[in-house]
Amino acid sequence: MRFVNISTIAILTLAAWAGGELAARAATEVELGEGDAPKVVNLRETALDLPTSEENPVSVEVRSPSVKVKSSQNKDFAFLLKTPEDSIAVGETPESVNRNARQLEGTAQVSQARDAGGVYVADVKIRFVNGRGEAVDKKGNPIEGRISEDFIRGELKLKAGDNYSQDVVRSDLQQLQQLGLFEKVTVSTEEVGTDINVIYNVQEQSARSFGASVSLSDDVGVAIPLSYTDRTLGTNPQRVSVELVPSLRGFEYNVQFVSPYVAATDRLGYSVRAFRDRTISDIFNKDLNLPNGDRVREIRMGGNLAFTRPLGDWRGTLGINYTNISTRDRNLKIARRDELGNPLTFSGSGVDELYTVSFGATLDRRDNPFNPSSGSIFSLSTEQSIPLGQGNIVSNKLLGNYIQYIPINLLGGGDSETLPEMLAFNLQAGTVIGDLPPTEAFRLGGRNSVRGYDSGDIGSGRSYFLASGEYRFPVGRDVGGVIFVDFASDLGTGDSVLGKPAVVRDKPGTGAGAGVGVRVRSRFGLIRLDVGVSDGGDIKFVLGTKQRF
Repeated sequence: MRFVNISTIAILTLAAWAGGELAARAATEVELGEGDAPKVVNLRETALDLPTSEENPVSVEVRSPSVKVKSSQNKDFAFLLKTPEDSIAVGETPESVNRNARQLEGTAQVSQARDAGGVYVADVKIRFVNGRGEAVDKKGNPIEGRISEDFIRGELKLKAGDNYSQDVVRSDLQQLQQLGLFEKVTVSTEEVGTDINVIYNVQEQSARSFGASVSLSDDVGVAIPLSYTDRTLGTNPQRVSVELVPSLRGFEYNVQFVSPYVAATDRLGYSVRAFRDRTISDIFNKDLNLPNGDRVREIRMGGNLAFTRPLGDWRGTLGINYTNISTRDRNLKIARRDELGNPLTFSGSGVDELYTVSFGATLDRRDNPFNPSSGSIFSLSTEQSIPLGQGNIVSNKLLGNYIQYIPINLLGGGDSETLPEMLAFNLQAGTVIGDLPPTEAFRLGGRNSVRGYDSGDIGSGRSYFLASGEYRFPVGRDVGGVIFVDFASDLGTGDSVLGKPAVVRDKPGTGAGAGVGVRVRSRFGLIRLDVGVSDGGDIKFVLGTKQRF
């Protein structure tokens, strides 16, 4: 029986108790295949570990009156900071101030600052903006922030008295992003004689949030995904997130506590996570099922402890991980082999255990990690398993990921309020050396791989290569378009996986897809709809949030 997952969002509420504001945030991703029913996947909040530079800029006290900052948006926003008067400057209107603030979205992550290299920084200011990019309300009062301005300044390397450096500002944005406290941060400058003030425009995330939905599938029946995030736990940047998915056939969860790296005190960042997840396998699929006719279910349980901190220009993460992977039928009875007699686990018992130590490093050269329009990000990781538990697995997994953003102006726009026009490229590669449980093979195809294929339908191999390219362009102020091409290959390693799950299911091992998409900037974040066509002529639709990469 084909899998049908029909999910309907019954309730999506996001409560922000700090400030008494209420907002709604979408928390689902839907993938549609031609003739298929919707498939809903909960989007989990994750913290990104991005690198910062430990090099402080040289502070030069000698001012250079010959260096000027060219500015077409030169306005003094000092009045936007918290003051007893709590009002805007004479001659300014809330509309004009907010129009200027909104211009900092899109491509203008660092407004005017590209011409400010080496200029003396007179002051560093913090300005709070709301979800619409407004720095003041309709009455002219500045937007109040929940997070202390002193705390934010403590995380910045750029200080008053320094000479302006684009690299230092980029490092500051990376540090603010990995704290997990802000929805978006942009940077602007204002001219003060021959000097400049640098303004960090911060949009806070809600202090607490709650979400709920209802889903129905032929796997677990009715399920009620619930999520809660608290960003006020303990000291400022610490947070806890809880996701619970009770259903008629079980209980899934994902609980995480994060204490990110704090630059002001050079405090080591760490996180603790526990999880249990149930999915229908996209490795053992293609109507080749269990002897009783059920499709294979993968149950994953475990946890990890991770530590993170800057390592020069890189950001490093060291993890200790445990995962219990079992293959089961619909009633969660252990399944050892498929209907052809091929093993489903490395141990042969239906259960594999992985005890691993992992290390990853990321070099971030993007102009702004909150909404990049230029630059690159490069990450490498290794994960070594220790021969303990069922399977006594000894292996090493190596991964590499590179993303490049190239700004272009083919349409002759340049409006800073629109979504940026750019070329975006993504290259990925990975391999496993040593023992390889079939459930740990690289799965190719799907919304985060090759669009136009269902997840895992290209193949599952010991190694893989993936390449994607996108042309992103603005259509309106809050609407953009995308033309994309994806390609992936298992590099001929599908037959080196135990049981040869991809080979016996006639998966090609190599595939490509192309298509078009729409991006809409909304109060829920960036919404994307992609239509992909595979090289075999199949059409798939993907509806979700955020860019593909």
